[in-house]
Amino acid sequence: MKLIVLFCLFMFAYAQDKYDGVDIDISEVLSNERLLLAYSKCLINKGPCTPEIKRVKDKIPEILETNCAKCTDRQKYLGKSLVKQVREKHPNIWTDMVSYYDPQGKYQKEFQEFLN
Repeated sequence: MKLIVLFCLFMFAYAQDKYDGVDIDISEVLSNERLLLAYSKCLINKGPCTPEIKRVKDKIPEILETNCAKCTDRQKYLGKSLVKQVREKHPNIWTDMVSYYDPQGKYQKEFQEFLN
């Protein structure tokens, strides 16, 4: 019984060290220009936010500072896919995001390593 309690406590502590999942269909966002634009405007304080995107937005500074240390493997994979698609197909949105979240370029090297 003690082992089960310890295991449950460990799993609870581990779960607290990772970000909660956000229910966003990345492929839907990338295939819907209007939705992508709305979400990107939210992220740079130029438009309203849905609760899900607001949760993501609130974590972006910490994600950049820690190089996504609290991200699950799935979140890292989805984040990399999303960034690569946006940089390639929507460079203006990418430029706006970088200008907003990293105007001095202090995260560029680590972020590029993360993407590779």
